[in-house]
Amino acid sequence: MGFISFNLEFYRNELQILTTAPVNDERIYRAKQLLKMLDDLVDEGYTELNYKLEETYSGVSKLRAYLENNHIEPFPVCRKPFSTADITYENCARELTAAIQELTVNAEKGTELRYDVFLSELVDFCKWIGYEENTAYIFLLRDTLLPYIYYQSKNRKNIYPWLLSRKTLTKLTGTDNADDKIRSSIFNALKSGQCRNFRSFCNMALPDIRSVLKNYPEIKECLITLLDEIKEKHIVVVESGCSGTFPMLLMSLDERVDFRMYTTYPYLLKIYGDKIYSSKYENCRLFETLYSQDLYFRFADLKDGEFFVEKCNNKEIEKYAFAETKAILQLSKADTF
Repeated sequence: MGFISFNLEFYRNELQILTTAPVNDERIYRAKQLLKMLDDLVDEGYTELNYKLEETYSGVSKLRAYLENNHIEPFPVCRKPFSTADITYENCARELTAAIQELTVNAEKGTELRYDVFLSELVDFCKWIGYEENTAYIFLLRDTLLPYIYYQSKNRKNIYPWLLSRKTLTKLTGTDNADDKIRSSIFNALKSGQCRNFRSFCNMALPDIRSVLKNYPEIKECLITLLDEIKEKHIVVVESGCSGTFPMLLMSLDERVDFRMYTTYPYLLKIYGDKIYSSKYENCRLFETLYSQDLYFRFADLKDGEFFVEKCNNKEIEKYAFAETKAILQLSKADTF
């Protein structure tokens, strides 16, 4: 319950400020971000925080009223054009790197481009991450599929696409919500009030994650085996955001690991510091809801150190995924990173 309890206290304090302090542009922007965090959680199917916040403080209603009273529209919710319940996938598991290669080949053959304005932002994100010798880059899919393809198009070595997700951990453990237990370590550290910077945050969160993993030896064994296959001196884990659960999980297992994320929750910005590309949390769902990253593949299996995916059957989703991938490949050819 670390996430829920921390956020209830966080929102209580934020609402107190909004309702007592003079209205200004900074506070209006803050209210928009606070509401966007809640709207995104609901859109992803996580409703508990909204329910408890409304029940306890009328928090959601107060945020909407604050914006309405100041004649401000909330950030739009990036709703998916397809319901995941209506999408079917091939009953054929493909090894992940082979599936990505097939995607890029088919995209290059295609004639359609989808220059989503956010694709240029992804390229800038990749340039910000950079590329160093003696460093491996792990791209946490699905949300960093296009950045991985961008690096691959540049013939970068030592890049690894890993499909780590809630489903992956469920497959490894046979139980649901293992990721929630790990995420709680992050919020327990925040809630302690003793985290002044990233180092002190890690000193609290990483041992707690290791303690959680005692209940999930399958996760620890699998990830250590995968990490041991990487021989570079440094490892950079690349993720979209927001809480950093999986990067922190990998940090707890290997001292070589560092990470870079596109964005994070506002209350983690100071802690994660220069590991974060953008403070604009409201753009995170733009990152995550691109067709190629959100819908084209889904996790199928993890066995013998290899990830497997299933490809969707929807031709319209495939068309958009090809068009996005072709666009990122063309943007790659146009720059010198």
